[in-house]
Amino acid sequence: MKSPFRRRRLWALALSLLAGVAAAQTIPEGRWRCYQPPGYTVLAWFDLDGGGIAVDGHPPRPVAVVGDGLALPAGLLPPWRHAIYFAPGSAQGDAERHTLILLPRAGASRQGRAWERLPRCYLTTH
Repeated sequence: MKSPFRRRRLWALALSLLAGVAAAQTIPEGRWRCYQPPGYTVLAWFDLDGGGIAVDGHPPRPVAVVGDGLALPAGLLPPWRHAIYFAPGSAQGDAERHTLILLPRAGASRQGRAWERLPRCYLTTH
């Protein structure tokens, strides 16, 4: 017979795994357009499809999903090496659109004026 302590640990593990699956968000494939705040000048556009990213119509390169975003290949969108994904309605994303915020590296601060000036990429409908 299993001990109550062991059963509780197994339940806790199962619940944490389910919570992780529910919290994980899939970054939608399609065409994304990137803008530089505050004037929202267009920086680039890219197509995200099947684990690859094609910037400004160039041949696709592999891209890795890491945590809550993407690890971008070196030199693809310099100096940006990471993108964090926010679903519509997320606290730091756009209220109505899928948003990727470009970062120079993973783990960069998500607060302050520097955060507000980072490029935003939005999933387009065309």
